[in-house]
Amino acid sequence: MRASDLAVPLPLVDRHTTALQAARLVAREGLTGLVITDERGTPQTAVPAVDVLGLLIPGFLRDDIRLAQVYDQKAAEELWLDAGRRTLADLLDDDDLHQAALLQIEPDATILEVAARMSHAHVQIAVVKSRPGAAPLFVTMPALMDAILTLCGDGRPTG
Repeated sequence: MRASDLAVPLPLVDRHTTALQAARLVAREGLTGLVITDERGTPQTAVPAVDVLGLLIPGFLRDDIRLAQVYDQKAAEELWLDAGRRTLADLLDDDDLHQAALLQIEPDATILEVAARMSHAHVQIAVVKSRPGAAPLFVTMPALMDAILTLCGDGRPTG
């Protein structure tokens, strides 16, 4: 089994995508992260879904999570309304976010190589190199884990 066997299309977003749009996409598609494109629509980086979640939470609450205990449901909903104005650009421009170029893997890379490279890079999504003009395809962590488990037996975790 090769990277090309695991490759799937993923929705692409850009820096102008709002936090709420991003969160809806993550929730609706069950994504582990989002692939963000440059102004030409070329995939550039991927951000984990947990970082998208962070955009929904005001910075002062991320800095001191004890403050979250004083908000009731209604107050929390009012805070989340602000997330409609925040964008992925706010996340990408945050100095605390470590972001790297999207990991690229060869289509003929073995599952072991893909696993080793994704683990080493600490990423949930990698782009499979393709010919110019072709729609981008990606290997996701769930697909990779499923393939590994399938190779180990019946596809179900043991233990």
